[in-house]
Amino acid sequence: MNTSTSFPADDGLIPHSFVRYNRRLRGVLIDQQAWFVLRDLAKLTASHLGPRVAQKLDPDQSRWERLAGVEEDELLVSESGVYGLLMLHFYHPENRSLRQWLSNEVVPVLREVEQHNALLPRHQFREMQGQQVAVLDWQGRLWMRVVDAARLMELEGR
Repeated sequence: MNTSTSFPADDGLIPHSFVRYNRRLRGVLIDQQAWFVLRDLAKLTASHLGPRVAQKLDPDQSRWERLAGVEEDELLVSESGVYGLLMLHFYHPENRSLRQWLSNEVVPVLREVEQHNALLPRHQFREMQGQQVAVLDWQGRLWMRVVDAARLMELEGR
């Protein structure tokens, strides 16, 4: 299994590469969720998976993202989307072992590597004005959603 660093870069997300049967599967962790390149998954399953397959998924199971070193955005499928495609739409006995490989080896490696990457943003909760607020600790600064900042300013004005 070959992996590389994955973090947001100016020229796109840098994926981890995994190899099974001499075929590459690129994956990234976005907000603690595993996402995989649909084109790579198609080669692994010898299926004709294209962008239209995203219509078979729920809206939160696919997304377009730019990967480093690739000129065009890639269609990514979430971990749950991959399992849905493997078991429901493209069932083949080999897909069971592919699902087990993803669940038992690939996803844990993605999560483990990302836990120790200091360059990635970290989601945290901070107490501000007596309220628990979700913030993002990134590049030495705390970031929060505009709606949360507005709510805190309203509380401060009272």
